[in-house]
Amino acid sequence: MRARQRIVYGSRIASFTGGGLIVLAAAAPSEVLAAQALEEVVVTGIRGSLSESAEIKHSSNSILDSISSEDLGKFPDSNVAESLQRIPGVAIDRSDGEGRFVTVRGFGPEFNNVLLNGRTFASDNEGREFSFDLLAAELIAGADIYKSAVASVPDGGIGATINVRTPRPLDLGGFNAIVSGKGMYEEVSEDVAPQGFALLSDVFADGKFGILGAVSYQERKSLINFIRNSGYLPRSIVGPPSAPLFTNVFAPRNLDVGQETQDRKRRGVNITAQYRPADDLTLTLDGLYNKFDVESSMRSLGSWFEPSNYTAATIDDNRTVTSLTTNGNADFIAEADNRYVTTRALGFNMEWQASDAIGLDADVAWSESENDAGGKNYFTVIGVATPYSFTQASGSGFPSVFGYSSSLTDPNVGRTHLAQRSGDDQREQVVESKLKLEWSPEGDFLEAARIGALLTRREKETRSIATDGNITCLYCGYPTLTDPGLLRPLDLGSFLGGGGSVPKRFQTYDPEAYFAFLESAQAAAALDAARGVAPGTSAAALAQAGGFVAVPQSSSYSIDEDVLAGFVEFDFGGTLGSMPWFLNLGVRYSRTEIDAAGQQLELIDILPVAGDPTIYQGVFANDGDPQPTRRSSSYNDVLPSLNFKLELTPEIVGRFSASRTLSRPQVQDLAPRTNIDTLRPASLAASGGNPDLKPYTADNYDVSLEWYPDRTTMLSAALFYKDVKDFIVQTRADETFTIINSGNLPVGGLITGPNEARFSVRRPRNLDNATVRGAELNLVYSFTNLPGWLSGFGTQLNATFVESNVAFAPESDTVSFALEGLGDSRNATLFYEYQRIGVRVAYNWRDGFLEQLVTSGQGGDPVYRRTYEQMDLRLSFMLTDQVQTFLEGTNVLGEEIITTGRFDNQVLSYIDTGARWALGLRATF
Repeated sequence: MRARQRIVYGSRIASFTGGGLIVLAAAAPSEVLAAQALEEVVVTGIRGSLSESAEIKHSSNSILDSISSEDLGKFPDSNVAESLQRIPGVAIDRSDGEGRFVTVRGFGPEFNNVLLNGRTFASDNEGREFSFDLLAAELIAGADIYKSAVASVPDGGIGATINVRTPRPLDLGGFNAIVSGKGMYEEVSEDVAPQGFALLSDVFADGKFGILGAVSYQERKSLINFIRNSGYLPRSIVGPPSAPLFTNVFAPRNLDVGQETQDRKRRGVNITAQYRPADDLTLTLDGLYNKFDVESSMRSLGSWFEPSNYTAATIDDNRTVTSLTTNGNADFIAEADNRYVTTRALGFNMEWQASDAIGLDADVAWSESENDAGGKNYFTVIGVATPYSFTQASGSGFPSVFGYSSSLTDPNVGRTHLAQRSGDDQREQVVESKLKLEWSPEGDFLEAARIGALLTRREKETRSIATDGNITCLYCGYPTLTDPGLLRPLDLGSFLGGGGSVPKRFQTYDPEAYFAFLESAQAAAALDAARGVAPGTSAAALAQAGGFVAVPQSSSYSIDEDVLAGFVEFDFGGTLGSMPWFLNLGVRYSRTEIDAAGQQLELIDILPVAGDPTIYQGVFANDGDPQPTRRSSSYNDVLPSLNFKLELTPEIVGRFSASRTLSRPQVQDLAPRTNIDTLRPASLAASGGNPDLKPYTADNYDVSLEWYPDRTTMLSAALFYKDVKDFIVQTRADETFTIINSGNLPVGGLITGPNEARFSVRRPRNLDNATVRGAELNLVYSFTNLPGWLSGFGTQLNATFVESNVAFAPESDTVSFALEGLGDSRNATLFYEYQRIGVRVAYNWRDGFLEQLVTSGQGGDPVYRRTYEQMDLRLSFMLTDQVQTFLEGTNVLGEEIITTGRFDNQVLSYIDTGARWALGLRATF
């Protein structure tokens, strides 16, 4: 342990340990006015991080939780989201083994407002959800999770507002330098990739000027084993139409078995400059740059289960097809799902204490995020005619597919099929200006009054870039043989554990070579002969479209959103008997204006595809030229808030909060267009947006009781209740489309008339209300009272229990309303720090939950994620006072992620990312 000086200034508290930042926390008005230095003794490392987080919670004037870096540039986990999940009420969604999205109190990522240094931050996603995997954990000083609303904090989070903080040079003080490096070993791929971090910070001119620069580089080379199913088709008829085997059943759509290789590179830079010409004025300029590239390559064997082609089947009591045999094609699939994200942010802040009573805070910020993946993904298929069979998953295993002929390894029988380039360009730009004026009178009752305004301008654009639809399916139906030289064997090797049996050896190919072959004169001539059309027909179509080149599609759209907000807020304080109390009252007014632009195709006909009874070809008006659409809308909201704090004793704090909050509709839901998604005999599906959507609004009530018997112990319990109105529901409804029917499709099933087709259309609407209630329990305890080396032990335990009055009814064949992401979670962390040794073992458990209520894939049925648990660990040893070696393990037990359909035996995906291990060195100067 070592001495620390804590200095209070402005409206923040900065804590120092020999020049290293431990925490930056919100200060009460009385602490702001105190402005005095004091000496105290603290610990660093894991125990220090948990202790400082408890101090933030204790001193906060709202219901808030926090995480802090264990030391400068050393976050508790290698990923910010992984650390956030240790907080009560917080759960995360993982993407390819890394935490990406955050759920708070059962509300998914789109319901949580994420700020960077108090500012709205641009997202690389189609919606409002923030990808935490963009930020290297070393660049972060900490994060505060506001669970109760405060009028002065930007609105937008029904679940929570999460403010991620980066370090500041004047807060650190003096000279600081850190260098760390490690090698990341992937258990499945058996590859090692480098990761490194460096930070340099110093202050000049007698502490008036400071500059900080930090650089992070992270690379991963992973291999992901997977089995996936695109969904179960509800209300299906299986078997020949003239003599069906079963009717009104849930039929599996397909089963893909394969591997994905990923090369992930994350580069981050953070630069901050501060100037404090006087004690009452601080100017801060900061910038952030992040480049995150994910190069993806997936190779799989696909088996397509067309309901009309079943030759045998069995079903269970839920009318789910549990086994089947069919004649079809085994598909050799090569595809990619890349991310090329570049994020930039720049901000300027002025904090001026004009007098003892008047303070001014002005802030201007700009951020931009781009995902440049448009046209850079692909999905290609080469098929082999063969029978095969399927059986459902058993227990915790995966489904089986078997009965293929030996042609899976014969390159001479591969046949051409689907090929497409695709991908979306996502771009979001946010420009934000804020002004806050604070008055702190000399009185015993009114401690402070604040007034402020905010203007946020968000521009979001999605450009879908893909191969022309007519060219994508030019070779559909397996009409011709491919060049045998394209195909090569693929051996999955040691593929997955658990129950289930799938082929582990089949063929694959280079997709670029396949595209070149399909564009060749030889392949086009063979297609003409197979189709029985005039020579040169296919070559002409390819020439007109420019081959399989990716071009802009009708699903592109843009949304401009302006939010003008103002707030008034008052802080009151006093004593009730001998118990100090604090009351924060405020109201926030928000006006949102939306201008939505898009484009869409008008479907005029659907045609059968020769040689392929499983798919239709769409025909669109105006020669397939999309037509522009534009809509505008606006809405106003008044958001009151109340936060009350009572110090029952110096160690026990009680809190009560009541507020109204909002979350704005998902950006993509506002797009004024309708897309044709699926054209198949068993599934005609479309989807569309709704620019007239109103925001979700929630009335929130929170109560908590907290006990702080000493610096290293905290016990807290909280209850919360949320009444959410105008819930936006993605609903499917049958809509009739008029078609020419020049292909003479017979009336029956989805063809409801000579010139009519019935589509299942998914659209968002403000329909339902819901209530959510829950409880959070949290314990942090260090065994400092034990003698000697035993005093190094400590633990953090928490649990969240949450439920709602709405739930999905799996027995219903129509989608009903339910909350996505709702589920209990538990965390247990055991740590040991003594002298030069540090050990931390963290266990996370998340109950099964509804991941998606309505999917855009086949069938549109819900997706559930099964209960998941993960164990992580970190071991460290101080070689010297400045140099530390460490070993980190993530998902050390190698748990798989499993998703299912409406019933648990409808396994949709089984994903094995394996464990990750890192060995490294860290030096501080």
